[in-house]
Amino acid sequence: MTEQEAVAVRGRRRLRHRLVSAFGLALVIALTAFMLFSASRAGTIWFASLWFLALLPAMLCALICYIGDPDRNRTSGFYWLVPLILCAIVCLASVFILHEGVICLIMVAPIWLVSGWVGAFLMRSQRNRRGRVLESSFLIIPLVAGVVEAQIPTPHETVTLSRSVVVKAAPEEIWPYAVSSRDIGADEGRWTVTHNIIGMPRPRESSVSGVGVGAVRTAYWGDHVNFEERIVTWEPGRKLGWAFSFTNSSVQDYTDKHISPDGEFLKIDSGDYILRPISSDMTEVTLTTRYVAKTHVNPYAKLWGELMMGDIQDNVLTIIKDRAERDAAVTG
Repeated sequence: MTEQEAVAVRGRRRLRHRLVSAFGLALVIALTAFMLFSASRAGTIWFASLWFLALLPAMLCALICYIGDPDRNRTSGFYWLVPLILCAIVCLASVFILHEGVICLIMVAPIWLVSGWVGAFLMRSQRNRRGRVLESSFLIIPLVAGVVEAQIPTPHETVTLSRSVVVKAAPEEIWPYAVSSRDIGADEGRWTVTHNIIGMPRPRESSVSGVGVGAVRTAYWGDHVNFEERIVTWEPGRKLGWAFSFTNSSVQDYTDKHISPDGEFLKIDSGDYILRPISSDMTEVTLTTRYVAKTHVNPYAKLWGELMMGDIQDNVLTIIKDRAERDAAVTG
């Protein structure tokens, strides 16, 4: 081996060492942030902050690219790859070390990737210019921004989400299934991203104690999740309304510990069924859920609410539709 080749080999080894060190440092920073936020209930709000979702991954990817491309001669492929690798490492480490729930990781991963690419390519573009003011301050800006964001009041936005289905049955035939449904089979309902891919438990049963306003309906999902719905509107054949009451932590214990239905950045408030006759044997059933989003990233959070709560509503409506139409066909 010539001296020139030996120098090249040593250079590649140093570069690999820099990259390993950069990814290791970034992973330590990311996992430290996860652990700090998980350590206290109040800290969980940071999982829905601009700092955590957008600025932290941009900072980490910029750091890796800064260390991993000292001579500024790497191709754009390197800058595309860094956020992918970092996101994969953080997700795997979060699952096996911190035991994070899949829902949180699925929600975080897309915006972490986009933010990581922004940070990586901002660093690349800056390093091709003269002067390094932005280059050196790029790693400080997110830290300062985190302090600033903590001082900004969190917006509270009420969101109303509705899904409808047309059922071939009269309102009085549908009403009992709107009130309660027993022994829901694993094969009932419909395929959804939320249940079949993300893994949200499916409804197993809903039972009601009492009749009319003031009655309490208890919903059971899967083998462990349960919560109450306190009836506030009772108009047989027309409308059933309720206020959610989460009397235990089973929803977040068996879905994702950061997604509390009555927590720091989300409050699932109320819901109702409205039955609207279309003809003598056709009824439109509308299920509405109202919740309050309390984060600095409400537009992003609402996208996931549209998907996940919408899937849950579609599944519940399909169960009601199938059961009511089956009974209507038998009695008809």
